[in-house]
Amino acid sequence: MCKFTHLIFALGISTAAFGQDFNAQEFAARRARLFGSTGDGVTVILGNSSHFHTARFHQSPDFFYLTGISEPDGVLVMDGKTKRSTVFFRMLSPFEAMWNGPRLLNVPGSDERYGIELQPLTELQEYLEEVLEEEGKVYVQVIPPDQLQAARAEVAHARQDHRQHPLIGDQRSEVQVAIERLREIQPDAKVVDVTGALDKMRWTKTPYEIERLRRAGRIGAAGFVEAIRGTEPGVWEYEIEAETRYVYQSSGAGDAFIPIVASGPNTMIIHYQENNRQTQSGDVILMDYGAEVDGYTSDITRMWPVSGRFSSSQEKMYRCILEASKAMIAAIKPGVMESDLQDIAEAVYRKHGFLSEFEQFGRYVGHPVGLSVHDPDPGAGPDPDVPFLVGTVFNVEPLLSVAEEGIHMRLEDTILVTEDGAENLTAGVPVEIEEIYALIRDVDGTR
Repeated sequence: MCKFTHLIFALGISTAAFGQDFNAQEFAARRARLFGSTGDGVTVILGNSSHFHTARFHQSPDFFYLTGISEPDGVLVMDGKTKRSTVFFRMLSPFEAMWNGPRLLNVPGSDERYGIELQPLTELQEYLEEVLEEEGKVYVQVIPPDQLQAARAEVAHARQDHRQHPLIGDQRSEVQVAIERLREIQPDAKVVDVTGALDKMRWTKTPYEIERLRRAGRIGAAGFVEAIRGTEPGVWEYEIEAETRYVYQSSGAGDAFIPIVASGPNTMIIHYQENNRQTQSGDVILMDYGAEVDGYTSDITRMWPVSGRFSSSQEKMYRCILEASKAMIAAIKPGVMESDLQDIAEAVYRKHGFLSEFEQFGRYVGHPVGLSVHDPDPGAGPDPDVPFLVGTVFNVEPLLSVAEEGIHMRLEDTILVTEDGAENLTAGVPVEIEEIYALIRDVDGTR
């Protein structure tokens, strides 16, 4: 029997395919809520296009949030006057379907399963000409949508870098092209950014979403436990990654983002991704990874010593971020704001003598999590103090870099705001020093 089998059975995690307990009413309720913000206007939301990367296709979070559909090349149109929602897809020829499998339009009953009308993409322009009115409002994602492992601001920054390319720069984004085409169809329509309304909706999670976030947290933590267990000098970073991914995939989950498994000097690279170094005695390992379940993500970071014990200087750093993490999680409840967590963390960093290092990272303490590992944050604008609400999911992430030691450390847990406090969705992987040491010594999982 595989050494992970006992773990999967113990967790009671289903290995069924994603989406088998799909609830069409959940997504219909989200669309109804958005209609409440857009009135009689027409809303147009783009799904992600097909790609040729060596990774599975992942849907645009905004499009998925409103439809639950993972198929590429879709366009959602919501007509505020009739409250009719339609998704337009490119139909595959029989030859294409033979190679790539059928699309929703080729599968009878898809409309009923997803609770939304499905039409061929060839009908889109005629439909838009029908529903767009002079002086009417058309709600679109003026700000490029976020992606699974990139916040809206990160996507926009990447677009800016692309535009500065000396040979292929100045290319318009798909969102910009879509807006221009909509203006061609109805020049007098008023274009309105729907991003703010979506961000407010995604700031709090429904019970349906929380269930998936809990599963992503449990699976994510289980993968870390297996990665930490039995660690010894000489293991390769990619072997640690593989231990974790095995648990994720065996549990029916996917990668929430490209894993970071950094050892020794590689910890100083915040988003290190090569994962190809062989660990050495005295190294500290930093792993930042998470599981994805039905589109919803967990985000975990843990530090552990490859030789089984931290050095005194490493332990000093670790105890600082551990205390900061515990203090912030203990303080989270409805009404608390990110600035409150910053003040709590600052006091801890000051106590441990790392105040300047805390300020070096702009008093950073974490980020929202959901369909994107860097979920939309209504407080990302000019007024950052947006209170946590029941259902907000926020990743607490204290971090610390000390150049003289050549080490960057951080801890990260996915936290759900509840009516009377907080629930740590990723608490299944230990953070206490002696528990980590015991797990490293536990080579065969018998402790």
